[in-house]
Amino acid sequence: MSAGKTKPTKPVSLAPKYVLEDQWQGYRTLPWRKKEKKDATVMFNFVERRKSYFLKAYFDRNGFKSHDMGDHIKEDVRWGKEYGNRMECNPMYFTSGSMLRNLFEIEKETGLSREEIARKYVYLCGGGQCGPCRYGMYPQEYMKVANDAGFKDLRVIIFSSDIGAKELVKDNALPMNLMFRINLIIAVILADLVHAAECALLPYVHDKDLVRSTLGEAEKMLLDAFRSKAYIFKIPRALRKVGDMLAAIPRREEKLPLIFVTGEFFANLAHNDGNYNLRRFISEEGCEVIPGNLTQRVLYDNWRRTVEARRGVRFAADNKERRFWKKSLRKQRNSTAVINWLYRRFVKALAPHRFGARIELMDLDEIADLGRDLYHPEIFGGEGNLEIGEAIHYSGKVDGFISSKPFGCMPSSGVSDGVQAKVMAMYPDLNFLSIETSGDNDVSILSRVSMLLFKARHKAAARGAGGGRTSAKEMVEQSERSPSGKFAVKSVDDIVTETS
Repeated sequence: MSAGKTKPTKPVSLAPKYVLEDQWQGYRTLPWRKKEKKDATVMFNFVERRKSYFLKAYFDRNGFKSHDMGDHIKEDVRWGKEYGNRMECNPMYFTSGSMLRNLFEIEKETGLSREEIARKYVYLCGGGQCGPCRYGMYPQEYMKVANDAGFKDLRVIIFSSDIGAKELVKDNALPMNLMFRINLIIAVILADLVHAAECALLPYVHDKDLVRSTLGEAEKMLLDAFRSKAYIFKIPRALRKVGDMLAAIPRREEKLPLIFVTGEFFANLAHNDGNYNLRRFISEEGCEVIPGNLTQRVLYDNWRRTVEARRGVRFAADNKERRFWKKSLRKQRNSTAVINWLYRRFVKALAPHRFGARIELMDLDEIADLGRDLYHPEIFGGEGNLEIGEAIHYSGKVDGFISSKPFGCMPSSGVSDGVQAKVMAMYPDLNFLSIETSGDNDVSILSRVSMLLFKARHKAAARGAGGGRTSAKEMVEQSERSPSGKFAVKSVDDIVTETS
């Protein structure tokens, strides 16, 4: 080799030493066929007890064997952490842990093996449609914990909040068709109305046991009406009777500090150990809390899909894509119309103004406009722009504003711990508290809530004797009616007088 020349080096291969031939498909879940309908029992619970309690009517009416798993409890977190992946948000631990707790209870009570239970039971649940929440991996987590606990190949059925979603398998034993979704939203609305009654009555009555027993009786009446094949007619009749029962409960005429709770879906709307029974705690502390309304959250999902469809129509690359988005737009509008019609019909029958319940739904277009400069409404994920718009909307109308989210929740943390700092600077009158739930820090969290309530009492007292905050009827009437009227029920009078 001549001087000054170097020997050429062999190129370094960048190819991986191991090549995965087949893409990982995750844990499998087998379909539940029509011919297997009588051989399996449906297990289910949704966020809080009343939703699954009322949905049981659908299964009873259609000949399904069902197992209502009831409310989430603290023990669920232990089961979820034992078999689930590390560093997950506590709603994942609550929901997967609840499934495991019930499976182990079934094993103990029936004597069946875990393999037999996996064949004889089907788990029905929501989740998977929200990208930021475990990046859409909720279904895989349910199957992981079931398989790791010995319930191999337990069938898991996932539904979304989209009333018009298509079925994946045509001969499903449990068809996710339009009627199932209508029954699901009816269960949600009934649960929301009973919850609204609880929030309206508990802080204003001396005999709280009377309220609880009356609500329990009301739930049974509504469930019986929902079980009937003529439920669309019998539910309003039952609601009228329930409204009479609730209106007959003696209620103190005074104005208490008013608190609004928002935040991540589960930590806001669980109404059980999943969020430390937050609204019941506020009521027992002598303050009124605005009910957590899951119907509103479903309408937000429809609103979000409607915005996406409008954008898709506007920027479609060709006619085929434009037709796809127009079809999606029609579907969301029809879904929203059905939900609003059912809500108005049931509210009219209940007449909640007689016992002070707050049942108004927010105008989502207005909420989006209020927070647009601080959080663009088309940044979707979790609760999106809701918390920011709600904070501005309720500033000056409530005495306390709480944002509840799981520890480490990515979408909600960015909003509560980031954007809300600007909101509070712009609206210093907002008595704001951000709390992070973990399932086992209730003493610390409720202590912080107590401090917010202490400040709320002083804030209410400063406006006049007895609190001086606006009544339920006055607050609703302060809102401007949406020009389209598609996404909101704006006025108590509109609801009570509007014909079905």
